[in-house]
Amino acid sequence: MAAETRKQQVGTVVSDRNDKTVVVKVSRQQRHRLYRKPVRRTTKFVAHDEVNSAKLGDTVRIEETRPLSRRKRWRLLEIVQRADLAEIQPHELDHEPGARVSGDNAK
Repeated sequence: MAAETRKQQVGTVVSDRNDKTVVVKVSRQQRHRLYRKPVRRTTKFVAHDEVNSAKLGDTVRIEETRPLSRRKRWRLLEIVQRADLAEIQPHELDHEPGARVSGDNAK
């Protein structure tokens, strides 16, 4: 009997709000049928992350699996690359409310 191969995708985590769940955006490029110009298409997959290890912006590899919930049919295999996101909270910014931000054209 032949070994079953499951589909795998590599994408970016766009949401990690839910417990043990991540939403992964996978982009692909294809040619427009009429104009032959390359067009970027994106698809979002809901994937199972058992230990909540993936964070927003991470590049991850997901694999097809049995249905785990209504929309979850993928599971997280590995984190390919961690994202470098700044951990700055809004109250940590050094500006006064109502003050002009540099770049405004004051006349």
